[in-house]
Formats: sequence, structure tokens, C-alpha cells
Amino acid sequence: MPDASYYSLIERTKDGRFVAWVPDLPGITITGDTEEKVIRALSQTVRQCVREMVINGKPVPKARSVDELPRGSAQRQVHRLLLIIG
Repeated sequence: MPDASYYSLIERTKDGRFVAWVPDLPGITITGDTEEKVIRALSQTVRQCVREMVINGKPVPKARSVDELPRGSAQRQVHRLLLIIG
């Protein structure tokens, strides 16, 4: 499988924490105290999820373009995750 690139969405909650998810990979949600920690944990989790899909012969969801992502609050940030599957 070639490398994959997904967009993640990150929002800051009312209590100051961060929550991140990848719309194209349902069920993966990461929360944390800092944006950096959330991005790092999300990247590792997504990489492992996609790797397991490949190993188990399951279809890997196609990544949407940034324009196709759900719209949200003005506080929402979009990050691109480049996943190296090897």
C-alpha cells in the first residue's frame, strides 16, 4: 500500500483541553492537555489503525480533500497527517 495522507480536525474544549479526530477513520478520537501531545498521539494511533487494516486485508478508507471535511467552529484547526506505512 502506498503512503496515506489524512486530515485531522482539532478543537479546543471549553475546559482548555484539546480533542482531535480523523473524519475518514471513524472511532479514533484523542484528547489531551496540549495540541502537540494530541497530534503526536493521534498520528501514532492512526498509523497503527491503517497498518492493521492493511495487515488484515481490510479496505483502507479514501482520504477526503480539505474542502470535503465537515465544517465546524471557528476554533477548529485542520492538520494534515502523512502516514508512512512500512
